[in-house]
Amino acid sequence: MMKAISSVALAVAVGLTSPGAASGANALLATPGTAAAFAGSARVVADSGATAAPSPRWALVLSGGIARGFAHGGIVQALEEEGVRPDLVVGCSMGGLVGALYAAGYSPDSMRSVFRRIPWDLIFSVPGGYQWRSVWPRPWFELVAGGGNGLRVPASLMDNTVINEVLIELFLNADAAAQGDFDRLPVPFRTIGTDVRTGRWFMLDRGSLARACRITSGLPLMFPPVAVGDALLVDGGMSSNLPIGPARAAGAERVLAVDVALPYPKLDESTSGITVFLQLWDILNKRGQSDTISTAAGDTLIWLRIPNVGTSDFTDAARIMEQGYEEGVAPVRSWARRSGLPRAAAPLAAPAPLMPPLAHEVEWIGRSTVHRGAIAQAVLGRLPRGPFHPMDLAPSFRRLARSGLFESAWPTLTDRGDSTVLSFEVRERPALSIGPAFTVSNDDGASVHLGATFRPLSGPLPSLAKIGWGLRPLGWSVHASLEPYALEHGNPGWFVRGDYHEMRTRVFESGEEVHTLRTNRLEVFGGGQLGLAARQVLELGAGYGDIARPEPGWQGLLLAFRTQSLGGAERTVEAEWAAGNGGYARVNAVLELDLRYRALVLTPGGRFGVVDGDAPPDALVGLGGPHSLSGLRHEEWLGRRAVAFSLEFAIEAGRHARLHRRPVGASAGSRERRRPRRRCRRRLWTGRGCGSADRPPADRMGRQHRRAAAPGPYARHEILGVHRVTSR
Repeated sequence: MMKAISSVALAVAVGLTSPGAASGANALLATPGTAAAFAGSARVVADSGATAAPSPRWALVLSGGIARGFAHGGIVQALEEEGVRPDLVVGCSMGGLVGALYAAGYSPDSMRSVFRRIPWDLIFSVPGGYQWRSVWPRPWFELVAGGGNGLRVPASLMDNTVINEVLIELFLNADAAAQGDFDRLPVPFRTIGTDVRTGRWFMLDRGSLARACRITSGLPLMFPPVAVGDALLVDGGMSSNLPIGPARAAGAERVLAVDVALPYPKLDESTSGITVFLQLWDILNKRGQSDTISTAAGDTLIWLRIPNVGTSDFTDAARIMEQGYEEGVAPVRSWARRSGLPRAAAPLAAPAPLMPPLAHEVEWIGRSTVHRGAIAQAVLGRLPRGPFHPMDLAPSFRRLARSGLFESAWPTLTDRGDSTVLSFEVRERPALSIGPAFTVSNDDGASVHLGATFRPLSGPLPSLAKIGWGLRPLGWSVHASLEPYALEHGNPGWFVRGDYHEMRTRVFESGEEVHTLRTNRLEVFGGGQLGLAARQVLELGAGYGDIARPEPGWQGLLLAFRTQSLGGAERTVEAEWAAGNGGYARVNAVLELDLRYRALVLTPGGRFGVVDGDAPPDALVGLGGPHSLSGLRHEEWLGRRAVAFSLEFAIEAGRHARLHRRPVGASAGSRERRRPRRRCRRRLWTGRGCGSADRPPADRMGRQHRRAAAPGPYARHEILGVHRVTSR
């Protein structure tokens, strides 16, 4: 559901239809009707053809367009090949990000590499992160105290931790070299935000380049707004999607404007309501936008059509950039050779300044007194002692961004001659927040979670304490966690966690519920989390466990570990060992691999699990569910040993929506069939474990082994029948 919301929010964003407007005494209006007269791809929609005066101050203006904006990188490549470099780059939304990379000295090849490395799936994911032995859903609203009291609704669907971290690292060198002045970048740069109080554009020409990019690309509702002085800013495309006006305000005498907007759709009485809504949204959004080109000044507008490129194709950034180059190189080459502009004297190079030693104290700047400075400095860890390069600080900044101490923390390196002052402009999280979360499953109904989070405003670590209560139709739980700072984004650190739950496991035969088995479990353990590789962590824990039901129960030493990935293909291995008489051991593994070619995704995967000893129902190996084998309910195949192989084929309509077919073997009577899907997949599997008349045919399953359950009370050494449960 949240992926669908992401897709709709992206599609509703600004700048999706019609190229930018053109006006003036002799200008050609850049409307879809006019553009349709030009067959082919990129077209010079308006071009005066006049030779400019010697050395005019000219600006490259890049429009918004979400993922279509990657095509601007192709225009940058064409300009660099011609040796024509702008006196100023002005962009908004995705055009602002591409323009900032260009202004910071990134070459076209470097841009391609950057686009591939950015974890778009994490940027546009619902907050959750690495959670182990307890689940903390994001509250729908919160009662907060300390750092702002009262009732607060989340400002956005997405958390901005990942996007802030990415932007800070991308522009760390450039920000240090510019020293807060965008005119000191390799190419002078401007971008804009939209002030939600007035609806007008707000020029961003100084301060943190990373923060400026975060503002101009901050889709409303998707990401929280950012305050700058008295202005509250969101995506710049909401006020000027093709920022020609801001370019003129910044001193540009001539512009080369590049628009990647989609053409107007063909509308008639049978047009879908969504298309009509998006068209009206675009028209209403652009009311009052007066960005025009002037043929008298020698302006040129290039519209990149880039067919078959959607607004949410973030995983195809390099391909979109290549398409932009293929369509834009001829118009750019023609314009450059007629412009009479001087050629760049040297190739583009990104700065890598050597900074003086850091001052002893780190400065923390907020709208009021910053209370967590001491804790944050401990999170930063050991900083360089002598002269340093800005990227030497990247690991420390990454830990701080992921720590959850602040909603945002934008670093600044100020060169004072003999020392460098490191300062952060921060927005603190409240000291106490209490809020509910609600979920609905089409299998077992509604669930509710009430959680409280305490973040001390001062004092040593730990800086995060959480307690929560969850109620599901199949049981309830109470859990708590104590951490030095938030670990959900992959930071290394220790933890102490506890959980008590009373849960019922449903047992099914032939697709019908036969009975339920109850587990009462208490566990308290401590451990740590380590980073292994990109988006892969290792979690280890040891402590005390007590299982009261089913009888005769167990209590003693509990050891557990898990390694898991976040985003993309799943890579998870987990194990636990309950020592002593009546104990058990369990190992589960899930390995998947995404093989991509444009919008086609082939994902082979394997799942394996084995349990030894007297395992309670909640520790048995289970396969099935939306995140396992679609078409089966959560852990529908439940038993002591299970292995499954899957092959998923998907045709992506963007990174956040897929069309799919149900895999072979789903139950005809399952309510899961009525759940809307967006994936086109085929799965093949084999399984070993429980017997049931509701299993797929033997030729699809491979060999099936039955074990008869012992009569009387539940015997934990026997395999259960297939059951159906929704995802946790």
